[in-house]
Amino acid sequence: MAITTPRERLKLLRPAPVALLATALLGVALPLQAQPVDAAAAAAAGGAGAVPASRATQITTPDPLQGLAGPGAAPMPAAASAPARGWRVAPAVKAVVNATNNVGLQSSDRAYGIVTTVTPQLQLLGTGPDYRLNGNLAADLVTYLGRIGTDRIFPRGQITLNTRLVDRLFFVDAELGADTTSSTPFDLIGDGTTVYTGSNTVTRQRLSPYIDRELSPTSRLVARSDNTWSQGNGTGTAAAQGADADAHVRTDTVRFDERPLPAGMRAEYNRQATRYRDGGSGLVLATGRLSLLYAPDPVLTLGLTGGTDSANYGTNQVSETLRGVALRWAPSERTVFDSLVEKRFFGTGWNAALTHRSPFMALSVAATRQASTFASRLGTLQAGGDVASMIDAMLQTRILDEATRQAAVQDLIAKRGLSSSLGGPVDLYSRTVQIQQGLNVTLALVGVRHTVTMRIYQTKLEDYRGATEDANSVLGLASDSIQRGMTISLGRRLDPDTTATVTLTRARAEGIGANASLGTRSGTILRLGLSHALSPRTTVTGALRHQNGSTSLVGNDASETGLSAGVLHRF
Repeated sequence: MAITTPRERLKLLRPAPVALLATALLGVALPLQAQPVDAAAAAAAGGAGAVPASRATQITTPDPLQGLAGPGAAPMPAAASAPARGWRVAPAVKAVVNATNNVGLQSSDRAYGIVTTVTPQLQLLGTGPDYRLNGNLAADLVTYLGRIGTDRIFPRGQITLNTRLVDRLFFVDAELGADTTSSTPFDLIGDGTTVYTGSNTVTRQRLSPYIDRELSPTSRLVARSDNTWSQGNGTGTAAAQGADADAHVRTDTVRFDERPLPAGMRAEYNRQATRYRDGGSGLVLATGRLSLLYAPDPVLTLGLTGGTDSANYGTNQVSETLRGVALRWAPSERTVFDSLVEKRFFGTGWNAALTHRSPFMALSVAATRQASTFASRLGTLQAGGDVASMIDAMLQTRILDEATRQAAVQDLIAKRGLSSSLGGPVDLYSRTVQIQQGLNVTLALVGVRHTVTMRIYQTKLEDYRGATEDANSVLGLASDSIQRGMTISLGRRLDPDTTATVTLTRARAEGIGANASLGTRSGTILRLGLSHALSPRTTVTGALRHQNGSTSLVGNDASETGLSAGVLHRF
């Protein structure tokens, strides 16, 4: 459906998902008490079509083969099981003191100082016969001793609610989230412990009503409308770009599936409309696709796709006949490979993903080239490095109960001194359609004594300009850039309560096209850490780090060395 809402109505509509979600949360949170959660009941409570919590705010068109065949296929809607309720509430607080010889990572006028960060945290997991609530909330309270900087608060986290209003038919998902990221990849960027210059906090709210109906044992109909509101704020450049991040993204999807036994099909239509504050007519991406599927084997499905693909942005309107091929290989529920290559309005597009998990390893490899917008993609570039998700994937075969597994994940992260996330690329703001091409590899290994976490990424962003635009026509802002980086962390248990870690991070950003004048930025961070469990609920940490960086944007180099000590207590 087209977005015809004027800006004034958008301002009135924006609080709607917040109010609705707050009402739902209050309704289920008042009788809050900590109880064990049954995993089977949690799955049933999610209902057919319930979407698990995810940091990604972008709603992407499903792969034509996703969930249609093989052992890893998503189940068709099923009847609700017996009502079950359970809650897990896990509050925690973390305090870290950092002593540094260069507070702002400046090339000159270095300032020695002490920075303290206090982080209250709260994890929630609740299930009932017709809802599932999952949340991970935190806020970094940053204080600069001696007035060497401006004290700030950086909220982060996500809370997601999945509800079933009509059994086997109507569902509603809702989400509140916040992330803090850098506003540009071309400035010197620290490790997030003492340097917060140019940081931008983006908050988002999502409301997603949808119909999910099983028409027969082999056919299914889904109609879904995802509405996401985002707001940004920051300081300096981040403040200007943060205000521009205020947007409304609506994604409407209708899909009919006929499971391949061995022949099947999928018909779908997807329309995504993005409207920025004071952004004129907005951006519209629309795709109609028909997929013919054939499964010669229960673990293998092949597909041919055809349809139409179009984009409407500014004064430009482009369309193209869509055609492509797809493949899904799922030899087991632990190993799944999905791929889709198509001719699109912007050229050749693709999505390929391999995931594999075992009790001691989680591997993910994803390659993509697709059209998107800044607002629809907020938070997705950084999301691939979530350590908790990787550890959770490994523990799924050993710990079936979701609440118990969630507690085990946090316990492992705390006792082994793991970071909560691995570094990733930075989103660049522009108000036109962007072509995103990237590769992302994550790996986690957990042994008796050793732990390895790794992320390697490359992301290329380009503005898709039409015949009526030049490189500087879109408000003088562009996303054109290539970002590459890696983070690898190795931990070793010295004794049952003590773990030593070494972490190396390397990142490089290069401006291309309209951003060629911004030059390049590169940086390296080395961190040596030690963690010790004083008790099952209390862990102390210490670290020595050194970081250096250079940028041709202002033609300077900078370095910083610091010591930190902290304590984490889980109530």
